Amino acid sequence: MNVIRRTMLRLALKGVELSPSMPEGWKFLGGGETWAKVNVDEVTQLQISAAFSAIRLIAETVGTMPLHLYRKTSKGRVRATDHPLYALVHDQPNEYMTAVEWKEAMVVSLTTMGQSYNYVDKFESTGRIISIQPVHKNRVKPEIDMAGGLTYWLTMRNGQRLRLKRPQICPIRGFGGVGDLEGYAPHKIHANSMALTIAVEKYGAEFFGSGGRPSGILTTDQEFKAVQRDSIRENFQKYLADSWRTNRLPLLENGTKYQQVTTPNNEAQFIETRKQQIAEMARIYRVPLHMLMEMDKASYANTEQANKHFLDYTLLSYLKRIELALNSCLLTAAERVDHYFEFDVRGLLRGDSTQRAAYYVTMRNAGAITQNEIRDLENMPQIEGADDLHVPLNMAPSDMLASILGDKNKGN
Repeated sequence: MNVIRRTMLRLALKGVELSPSMPEGWKFLGGGETWAKVNVDEVTQLQISAAFSAIRLIAETVGTMPLHLYRKTSKGRVRATDHPLYALVHDQPNEYMTAVEWKEAMVVSLTTMGQSYNYVDKFESTGRIISIQPVHKNRVKPEIDMAGGLTYWLTMRNGQRLRLKRPQICPIRGFGGVGDLEGYAPHKIHANSMALTIAVEKYGAEFFGSGGRPSGILTTDQEFKAVQRDSIRENFQKYLADSWRTNRLPLLENGTKYQQVTTPNNEAQFIETRKQQIAEMARIYRVPLHMLMEMDKASYANTEQANKHFLDYTLLSYLKRIELALNSCLLTAAERVDHYFEFDVRGLLRGDSTQRAAYYVTMRNAGAITQNEIRDLENMPQIEGADDLHVPLNMAPSDMLASILGDKNKGN
């Protein structure tokens, strides 16, 4: 790689003006203060109920999906339960987290910050992986070194900085632009939309927190000095609050009038705006609206259809990003020839009992599944002699089909 190419690469991947995912780049793009005058960051986006519900839905769904390490064989794939990595990713990746918590942590980081990192700890002597620990995005800084290579700087809890290569930090990049080392954070891309949601919620909380009283001004024909105006304003505010608390109508004297200056909620379309912002969060996180408990336009005929839509258009991108990152960073080049990680999504696609029964009958009659495989899918114990595949011809074992048909032809 020549000097000019290395320089251009460093500028494209590290430069302030060319990297919109970096905080400095957002100042250039106007991503600082929002139009609603509300600050939005990775914490405040979780305080938006619709955003929190979407993030939690995605993270907990992926977290509860089993993650297996498979080995390719001449008869198809099998679970590589004898591999040291299997127990780490399937059961417990480190001493203080279960596999469910680890997968949730990765997805929360991806959905809120656009990036996830996992520190991979190994035995120095053998290179065997003994722990996989998720680390906060803010503790990792990727950069392009002078030779054009990619380096990750990890700040440990004790302040020590480690210089790591990609397999040691296992980066999982969310959706992002060309040349970015990290994915886009939704609260930066959609800061104004989230700020509007917070502003609407703040307005509603302040309005109802004040007893549903609109703000206004006092008018009178008399003239007052500044001190008198402050005293009248303070006394009237207390008087108005007491009247609302005691449910007594306020009475104004000496030609004093109260004039409302805020727009009524029905004219400001407060409820409609609140609903629109729920739909806005659903669009940002690409979650079906009915899964955020907004049922006005729910149109799915059954649970299986809804779950498949959720899997295909929301979860699949997260699953594939995690799978490929783990394949790339945890497995050696030799192991990747016949090993790979994959999520088991069958639990999400389980229909009701009637749908499952129809599916099992179809697969059984087609000779594609055994009775024990059906029992295994239904979490039932296997039984003796139920491992044969059958076909519709009198439900004969498939391995006897050739001899049966041969005997029949001989009779003709």
